[in-house]
Amino acid sequence: MNFKSIRKKAFALWEATEHSGQKVARGSVLVVAERFVIKAVQFVRTVIVARLLFPDDIGLFGMATLAMGVTEAFVQTGFNAAIVQEKGDVRRHLDSAWTVNVIRGIAVALLLLFVIAPLAGGFFANEQVTPLIRALALIVFMGGFENIGIVLLQRELRFGRQVLYDVSGVIVETIGVIVGVIMLKNAWGLVFGSLAGRTAYLVASYALHSYRPRFILDVSGAKYLFGFGKWIGASGIVTFFASSGDNLMAGKLLGASALGFYQIAFALGTLPAVEIGRVLGKVFFPAYARFQEDRERLVSAFFRVSQMVFLITIPASVGLAALAPEIVSFVYSSRWLPMVPALYVIALYGLLKSFDFLVTPLFLAIGKPHVQTFALVIQASVMFLLIIPFTHAYGIVGVAWAATAGLCAAQAMLFWRLRREMPIMNALVFLKLFSVPAAGSAIMAFFVLFSKSIAPPESIFFLLLYIAYGMAVYFGTVFFLDKMSGGKLYESLIWIRKNV
Repeated sequence: MNFKSIRKKAFALWEATEHSGQKVARGSVLVVAERFVIKAVQFVRTVIVARLLFPDDIGLFGMATLAMGVTEAFVQTGFNAAIVQEKGDVRRHLDSAWTVNVIRGIAVALLLLFVIAPLAGGFFANEQVTPLIRALALIVFMGGFENIGIVLLQRELRFGRQVLYDVSGVIVETIGVIVGVIMLKNAWGLVFGSLAGRTAYLVASYALHSYRPRFILDVSGAKYLFGFGKWIGASGIVTFFASSGDNLMAGKLLGASALGFYQIAFALGTLPAVEIGRVLGKVFFPAYARFQEDRERLVSAFFRVSQMVFLITIPASVGLAALAPEIVSFVYSSRWLPMVPALYVIALYGLLKSFDFLVTPLFLAIGKPHVQTFALVIQASVMFLLIIPFTHAYGIVGVAWAATAGLCAAQAMLFWRLRREMPIMNALVFLKLFSVPAAGSAIMAFFVLFSKSIAPPESIFFLLLYIAYGMAVYFGTVFFLDKMSGGKLYESLIWIRKNV
C-alpha cells in the first residue's frame, strides 16, 4: 500500500456517505484516532504542567475540580444520553432539554459559588481552594448554554464533526493551560486553560450543528426525558465515586501536595494499559454485537480479542513499572520522584482496569449493561472501606492499594458473571489467555532491570533506547513462545483481521 492510497483512505473517512454500515465503520476509525490524538495532547500538557508547577498547585486545582465534579454528579439529568438512545423522533424534545440544561447550569453555578466553595474549603482544610471553585463555576454556567444539537451528531452518525468538536476543545484548553501556567505560575493557570477550553466547546457546538435551540420548557417532554435518563444520572453518581473517590480521600486526608503527586502518578500509571484497552474495546464491540445470537462464536470472539488485548496491555504495564524511576525523572523532572512507589501500584491498577474494556462491551452486546453498574458499586464500597486505614498507614501508596483492592473485588464479580455467560471460562482457561504475554513481559522486565543495574540510562535518549530494547525482547520472546505452543496468538490475529 503506497502513500497515495493511504492518503485517499484517510480523506475518505471525512466524506459524506448515505450507507449506515460505512458510517459506523468510518466512525470506529475516527473514534480510535480521536482518542489517540486527545490522549497524546493531554499527555504533553500534563508533562509541561508538571515541569512548571509544584505538586501543591496541581493538588489545589484537583481539589477544585473534585468539588465541581461531585456537585455535577448529583444533579445531572441524563437528558443528553436519553436523546442519543431514544429511538423515536427526539427533535420535539430538544428545546425542553436545552432549557433544562440552561436552568441546571445556572443553578449549579450558583450552588458552587455560594455553598459548595466554602464547604469544600472546610472539607479539604484549605481555604485556597474556595476561590478556585468559584472561578470554575463559570465552566458549569457556560456548559448549560451549549447547543443541544451537538448531541444529534451521534444519532446522525456524523462522526467527523463529533471528532472536530471533541478535539478542538482539548487543543484550545491545552494551549490555554500552557499559556496560563507560564504567565501565572500557579493553579490559576490551570483554571484559565479550563475556561478557555469550555469557551471553545461552546463556540464549536453552534459552529458544527445547524440546530438553534429556543428557551421553551415543555413539562411533559422534560418528564419523559427524565424518566429515560434518571438511571443514567444515578449511574453517574456511582461512577464518580468509583473513579474519583480515591482522589477525594487523598485530598481530604493528605492535603494538596499529596493529591498532586497521586493525580500525576495515576495519569501516568493508567495511561498505557487503560487507554489501549479502552480503544480496543470500542473497536471490538461491533464483533461482539455481530455474534450475540451465536454463543459459540461469541465465546470464540471473546477469547481471541482477550488474547490481543493482553498481548499489548500486560507488557505496557510491566514495562512502565520496570522503567518508572527513569520515566518520572527524565520526563516529569526529579521533583516528582516521590510518586514512584505509588506508580508501581497504579501500574497494576491500570492492567486490571483493562479487563473492564474486555467484558463491558461484551455485556453491552448481550443486553446486560447493568452488570457494569453493579461492579462499580462493589468497587466503590470496597475502596471506601479500606482507604482510611490504608492512607493513614501508607500515604498515597495506601490510597493506590485501596483503589486497587476495590477494583479487584469488582473484577472478581465481573469474572463470576462472565462464567455464568460462558461456562467454559474457568480459571485455567482464563490463565491460558494471558500466559504467553505474561511470560514474555516477565522476561522483558528481567532483561531491562538487569541491564539497568549494569548501565543505568542517564538521559531521555538512553531511556528511549531501553524502551526499544524492552519491546524487542518482549516481541521476540512472545513470537518464540507462541510458535512453541501452536501459534494460537497468530491465529487470533488473523481472525481479528478478518472479522473486525
